[in-house]
This record gives sequence, structure tokens and C-alpha cells, in this order.
Amino acid sequence: MGFGDDFKDQEPGIRNKYALLIGANTTNASNAPLIGVTSDLEKFGKILGDSRHSEFEVISLLNEGFMKVRKEISRISRKAKKDDVVFFYYSGSARLDEQNSLYLLLRDSEESFLDATCLESEFILSQFRKSKCRNFIIIIDCCHSGAFFNNNRGLPKGLFALTACDENETTGENADGGYFSSIIIKGLESDYIDANRDGKITFSELFDYIIEEVKKKESRMGIPQKWEWNVTKDICLFASPKPVFISYNRMQTEFVKRLSAYLRDAEIATFVDLERLRIGDNWKDELERTIKNSRVFIFILDDKILYSEVSNWELETAYSHNIPILPVMLEEVKIPAMFEARFGHINRLFFDKANFKDCAKVLIDHIKALRVKKPSQVAVTASPNISES
Repeated sequence: MGFGDDFKDQEPGIRNKYALLIGANTTNASNAPLIGVTSDLEKFGKILGDSRHSEFEVISLLNEGFMKVRKEISRISRKAKKDDVVFFYYSGSARLDEQNSLYLLLRDSEESFLDATCLESEFILSQFRKSKCRNFIIIIDCCHSGAFFNNNRGLPKGLFALTACDENETTGENADGGYFSSIIIKGLESDYIDANRDGKITFSELFDYIIEEVKKKESRMGIPQKWEWNVTKDICLFASPKPVFISYNRMQTEFVKRLSAYLRDAEIATFVDLERLRIGDNWKDELERTIKNSRVFIFILDDKILYSEVSNWELETAYSHNIPILPVMLEEVKIPAMFEARFGHINRLFFDKANFKDCAKVLIDHIKALRVKKPSQVAVTASPNISES
């Protein structure tokens, strides 16, 4: 059973999921071509269609004409049923008219005839209003995108939307994509965005992450906007990547930071408590939820960690929840008899720090070879300490 099946299990009310991605990097109404639109559509298409994250049926329209885009919006709106999800995304340029209505530029849009040749936001909303679907997600990455809902004639039921900026603001891009879209993609590919560690990414968690990241940026971009209409609960957008949990003693902090960065470069999400625990967190509940939803539990084995009450509790928690355990030895260690009796059957990997890259590759290959199990129900209470079990 794959992550896609797991994700559907987490969304009992959701049936089919449709994503329509529209981008225009060059138009008749704009002189300067955009360099990041193609990358935006490719990355969103990849993550939306990936069964590990969400498994949408994806239609991607890059530099298509006015009529084809409108027909596709109408087709998906008619096809989607009440319990389905429609995800609409646009990356490109936009214009405002005298009434501050927003027009999204397409390949054949003309500056002198915006209302006749552009994709008007009201047309998109009108098709969604007619649809039987009650779960709409809209993400707009362009300048003045906050004007998307100006002068509309009504909103569909069950609407969630994100815009890159306010109506009076601009945003930016580079070859890797729009600044706004890049933040979203980076977040969805990591497990950090999953604030409560329940294995799911909600709309609210996504927006909180975006705002947190925007505050760190010095690049030219506006303040993203969040919109909700006629919703009764938060919507689950994606399954959070299952992280590799790394348990260690503080003497190995620098090694663990390096190992964590190396794993992330290999597209393996990691959880390191110093990087992820926030002020005010209930650390024990937080760690248990994370361990229970982990892909693998790495135990950095040295002569100090075996006598750490917290580390031993983490190990016992992973073991009790049937999470694959990978003991990684950094030095020759005298293993206590009690530890050997309980965990001696688990093969250990000796990691030579002087030969870091080769050893890290062996570890990565082993992690990727392990079959990821379907996540069990998220823990809501902490496991007892080892001394109490």
C-alpha cells in the first residue's frame, strides 16, 4: 500500500482530486518573458501527482491560448462532484482594470483588450459556483494577485485560497520559480510544515509556514494573503513526508547536523529535536507523535547515549510502535547486557567519520531500501518512561 492510499485514508470525506495548473511565461501583452513559470508548473505538477504527498489528477497548461484554458476550467468544474477537490493554480503576469478587477495574462492576451483576451478571475469563480464540488483550493502567484476576489458576483462553497501578495503589491521570481511558489513547494517537500506532527498538512499550517518564511526573505515580494469562504473545518492538502528521526546525545550535535543536511540533500526528510522543537512545545508529546509517524529511527550509538534517560525513552517508543531502528555506531562501544538482550538482534552500522560520504551513502541506500509502512493512528498521549515499563 502506497502513501497515496494512506493519504486517502486520512481524508474520509474526499473522493477524487483534480488539479489544473496554468502558466504563461510570454504573452502578447507583456514585453519581458518570465523565467520561472515553467519551473513552477513542473514542480507543482510533480508534487500534486505524487502518491506520497497527495495523488491529484493533474492537468498542466503552459502557454496555452484563451479558449483552451477557459474550456478546461469549465470541464473540471462540471466533472467534479460534491466530495471531490479542485485545485486551481496560476503562475504568470496579471493586470488590473479601472475597477481593480484582476485579469490573468495568457499566451494570446492583448493589452488593449484585457476583458476580451485575458482570464478574468470572475470567470473562474463563476464556473466554480456552478460546480457541484464543495472543496476548492486556489493559489495565484502573480503581481496584484490579492485583487483576485475584487468585484466578484459570488463565491463558491468551500473555498480556500492563497495569493502571493495584496492587490497593490508586486512579487518576484528567478529561474527556480516565483518566490511565493518556491516557498510553498519547499514547505510541502519537507515535514517541518506539519506543525502538530500528525502526518498531514492543512491549509492553515501551510499559510502559517508561508508567513514564517516570508519574514526571513529580503527578496522583492509582497505579503501573501489567505482567503476562506463557507468552510466548516480546515482542509487537509497533503500528506507530510515521513521523516527520519535522529536520536543522539549532545556531544554529537555537529555530526548530526551534518548527517541531517546530507540526508535532506538526498530528499530524505529528517527530524532533529534541536532544529524542530519550538518554545512552549510539550516536548514529550511532540517527540512521540514524530517518532510514531517516522520512516526510520536512527540511534546514534556511542558510550554516552546508552545512559541517557531521554534517548532510551525515544528508542523504546520507536520499538513499541514498530518503527524500523537503525543503530549507527560512531565508536567502539561496550554494550550493557540489558541493552544487548533487548536490541542486540538489530544489525548495527559502523559509521567512520573520516569516511563520511561513503558511510552516509550506505546509510541512505539502506533507508531507501526499507519499505515504508502505513502510518498508524497518531499518538495523543506519551508513552511511559523505560523505567516504568
